[in-house]
Amino acid sequence: MLDIKTWLETIGLKVAEERFIKPPPLPYIIFTDKPDVSGADDRNCIADRSISVELYSSKVNKVSEKAIEDLLNEKAINYKKDRMWIDTEMWFETTYDFNLIEKF
Repeated sequence: MLDIKTWLETIGLKVAEERFIKPPPLPYIIFTDKPDVSGADDRNCIADRSISVELYSSKVNKVSEKAIEDLLNEKAINYKKDRMWIDTEMWFETTYDFNLIEKF
C-alpha cells in the first residue's frame, strides 16, 4: 500500500495528513486519504482510496505544482486539478483529487 505522506515528502516540502497543528512557512502540503475497502469470499482485498492533495503557497507555485504532477504522472494516476485564491488567508490553494485503487 502506497504511503502517501512519504511519497509526497520526496518533493521536498513539509507534508501533513489532515492538518498541521502549527503550520510551517509556505509552501506546504496537506492531504486527506479516505479509503473504501471491500472484497469477496469473506476477505477484504481491495482499497479504493479517495485522495486529495492540497498545496498552499503565497503565489502560484509552478515548481511545486510540477513536482506533484510529475509524481502523479510517474504512477499514471488520473487526477483533477483546481486552484483558488483564499482571500482570508492571502494564499493560493492548489488541489489535486484522485482515486487510487490497490489490491492487497
